Amino acid sequence: MEGERKKPDSSTKRSDQKQEVKENENSVPKGTGIVNDEMFLLHKCPFGSEHGKLECPERLNAIQKKLTEYGLLDRCVPLQARLATNEELLICHSQDYIYKIRSTATMSQEQLKEYVDGFDDLECVYIGKNTYECACLSAGSVIDLTTKVVKGELRNGIALVRPPGHHAQESVPNGYCIFNNIALAARQVKHKFNLERILIVDFDVHHGQGLQQMFEDDPSVLYFSIHQYGHETSWPNLIESSCKYIGVGAGQGYNINIPWNEIGLGDAEYLAAFQQVLLPVAYEYNPQLVLVACGVDASIGDPEGFMRVSPACYAHLMSMIMGLADGKVCCALEGGYCLESLSESISMVVRTLLGDVCPQLQPQKQVNKKSFDSILETIANIKPFWKCFQHQDTSKVDVNIAVYTDKDVSVSSGFNEDPIKTLANMMAEIQLTVPKYRTCLVYDDRMRLHHTVFNHPERPERVSWIFEKHEALGLVERCRRLPARYAVHQEIELCHNIDYIETMEQTKSMSFRELAKQQENYESIYLHPDTYACARLALGGVLTIVDDVLTGKSVNGTAIVRPPGHHAEEKFACGFCIFNTVAVAAKYAKQMYGVKRVLIVDWDIHHGNGTQNMFDKDPSVLYISLHRYDEGAFFPASSRAEPDKVGLDKGAGFNINIAWNWAKMGDAEYLAAFQKIIMPVAYEYAPDLVFVSAGFDAALGDPLGGYLVNPECYGQMTHMLSSLANGHVIVVLEGGYNLSSISKSMAQCTQTLLGDPTPVLTSAKPANMQAVASIHSTIQCHKPYWKCLQFIRPLPVVTKDSQSESGGNGDATAKPSTRASAASSTSVDDLIQSTSEMSISSNSACPDESFHSCSSDIQSPEAVKGRGSGNVFHKTQPNDNVKVSEDAIGAVGGVAQQPGTIGAMTDILGENMQMYAVVPLTWCPHLEGVTALPEGGLHADEPCFECGDSKENWVCLHCYMVLCGRYVESHMVKHGVVSGHCLVLSYADLSVWCYECDSYVHNGIIIPMKRAAHISKFGTDIPGGS
Repeated sequence: MEGERKKPDSSTKRSDQKQEVKENENSVPKGTGIVNDEMFLLHKCPFGSEHGKLECPERLNAIQKKLTEYGLLDRCVPLQARLATNEELLICHSQDYIYKIRSTATMSQEQLKEYVDGFDDLECVYIGKNTYECACLSAGSVIDLTTKVVKGELRNGIALVRPPGHHAQESVPNGYCIFNNIALAARQVKHKFNLERILIVDFDVHHGQGLQQMFEDDPSVLYFSIHQYGHETSWPNLIESSCKYIGVGAGQGYNINIPWNEIGLGDAEYLAAFQQVLLPVAYEYNPQLVLVACGVDASIGDPEGFMRVSPACYAHLMSMIMGLADGKVCCALEGGYCLESLSESISMVVRTLLGDVCPQLQPQKQVNKKSFDSILETIANIKPFWKCFQHQDTSKVDVNIAVYTDKDVSVSSGFNEDPIKTLANMMAEIQLTVPKYRTCLVYDDRMRLHHTVFNHPERPERVSWIFEKHEALGLVERCRRLPARYAVHQEIELCHNIDYIETMEQTKSMSFRELAKQQENYESIYLHPDTYACARLALGGVLTIVDDVLTGKSVNGTAIVRPPGHHAEEKFACGFCIFNTVAVAAKYAKQMYGVKRVLIVDWDIHHGNGTQNMFDKDPSVLYISLHRYDEGAFFPASSRAEPDKVGLDKGAGFNINIAWNWAKMGDAEYLAAFQKIIMPVAYEYAPDLVFVSAGFDAALGDPLGGYLVNPECYGQMTHMLSSLANGHVIVVLEGGYNLSSISKSMAQCTQTLLGDPTPVLTSAKPANMQAVASIHSTIQCHKPYWKCLQFIRPLPVVTKDSQSESGGNGDATAKPSTRASAASSTSVDDLIQSTSEMSISSNSACPDESFHSCSSDIQSPEAVKGRGSGNVFHKTQPNDNVKVSEDAIGAVGGVAQQPGTIGAMTDILGENMQMYAVVPLTWCPHLEGVTALPEGGLHADEPCFECGDSKENWVCLHCYMVLCGRYVESHMVKHGVVSGHCLVLSYADLSVWCYECDSYVHNGIIIPMKRAAHISKFGTDIPGGS
């Protein structure tokens, strides 16, 4: 068959596959470790303290009983508790303090009481005869567990230890805590394994002030706490628990507090805190390890927390955390004092660590107003330090902003209920049975028969390469393989007109001449005598997966099928698609199994016009599409793909278009869309079934898409969606035309469905400004329909001294971390206004006199003349009377260096600054945003990505996109506006210009890029090689 690659020798192929399977298995850590030792029961209060009645041995007994009841203990890898050594304790605690706690082991009961009475009652301390030993066991056990996870001996784990630890300080016990277990483990593995980024997530209802104090000046540990505060009225009653305390010195921005000022908060508030604050920061931080201070005293019925978080919600919080750090997550038990909710909540945490799917939550309600304010205030305080928040506006005045269209949520209505009865009702609604099979898979080689003799991107090898990749990684044998079947007329008619179906059926007996004439009736379609059969087989295969999942045989499924489907309309084929596979499957699930709410996420780079049109009036199907739009210039080039097309009639709000414009989108942009729109909306909608129209033409290297999404990002998106609908997620192949990238990308999705650790993303860049504008536009269109989309609001003003009350954070005027200063300060509204005014005409470049209308932040070198900026221009700069040849045009519209004008390249790169045509900056703050060279280096002859011109091009040193300069089509100028990328290198003269600093730049950071460009352009390295 034309275009088919040569098959390798079968024996060699099997050998290679076995080796790849072996390597894949060896690279994936297995097992959830658990520390569960009866020795921890010996820690008791000997003198009847109220504190001892709360933090009591029965806590562990209740947890162990529930874990046994659910069969979870037997599925974990048991770890022996062990004592921490004195040297290990000294990592966080003073020797004098260790001596004092050690001495309590030999004290009488009277001496113990006298010792404890020396502490303020608010410090909540009790100590018994066995406390020191148990505290050492707690610390040693958490250190051991963490070490095994970091070394890859375990995938993750939990230490069921007591006493807890997150309140303990260097020389003071506090809040039932003796030694700070999490802090000890973090410092131990940080030094032992040279870890640079550790994330600590503390969702105990009480602020872990001990953890905060130990790491407040340490940027290698990011501490995130979500806790009850009540404007200092909630224990531990410290101003340092407020959101204004963000760290000290080098640690500024690495301490994040979300302080609740209301009781009775539940799942909606905790999910919003994670989605709006933790996840954006965590993905930017890219931790190598996550430690969880696993207190569950915010759960319903807890006498200390007064909150209403469901046990199931903890499973979802843990699932979000497990998307980080290659799944290297270690939990240590902290608080939780209602035995029923404690045991259920910890069981949910353990289930999630073991890889079980999250139980389905009820549709989420509106976030409480005070909690909404807390989240925005936290963002306002940390905004200067994190690029992910740079484009969220700050209000001009310090006012409370009313954002709610409905009545404010009441948080007191649930306090008259019986919490134990409510808890029992919650658990009764949760589906805890685990299907026999995790993932089912459909592939049938007969789907390759649909083909054309011409070189067409939608070719048979697409599915065979994907399937072979699945085989090579051992995924096929791990899945439940289902046979594909032919869909029948009645099933196809769920979405398609009978006349159209019969027309397609007739194609199986048409001649090739008749087929050629018939395909002219449709847009971007080719037909073959086997097309109809293949389309029925693709659809029937997906319906087989629906049957398997909804009858409880498998949790989820993956469909390697073709032809694709999401462009197919009711009455005609379109865009390589014959029958709308996912749309029919959604209606089939509703009709055959009574599914009430279906979510379809379409991440194919092309808008799924057919799917949208079939459900735009149907509120039982929520359709969300992320697609390249380019203001209507990208296929299918319909205004129906715009963000304001929200659905019709009862379906209004249930059609969500996230339309990308102009800039190249990659991992950061797609994850931002998931975090800001898709997942919040999905939790509010609470689907019973999720379909993914999984086109992989946004993948890096795709010939049609031109985007930059990596396989790891597809895994991350699949992981997020897998927390919905009891894990009932069905991934269905749509587009994607680079055989290598689609094979890797879909295999990554299947690995994620199978429960493998979610891979780490290699880049922690924030979303570009054009993506932020697109996300913002979609949110504005859907705010009237979704309560969760209220967080893109002006932030409250943070005064200069607000972060240094009581002196807790040092110099209030300290310069923000440069890791965020590189981000543009341009607001989203300003961006939308500027881009709407920007001319994208191909007829003219942006003239000097109108240059500032493109962006107030981007100016040409010529515009600097006469401003008194200190930049001295050489006489070789052009003037109005001099005509400049195209070959002499520089990167930003200046003149390329000519022989004999400014000396040799060695002079340019040397220290003799007077030899420059323009005196460059030796440093600019945006150099930090420069990324490493691509593996293939630079290509000085590469044409402009947008227009294909090769006369005057420059390369962005942030994303390495090649675009033309101002005297061609100004595509790089526009890229600078929409992406916020400042530094660019000219392929004409190898100079580097910074838009934000309005100057040329020369610094050691960019020398490798100049060398690579020089080698590509001239075939030799720069003289001297530096």
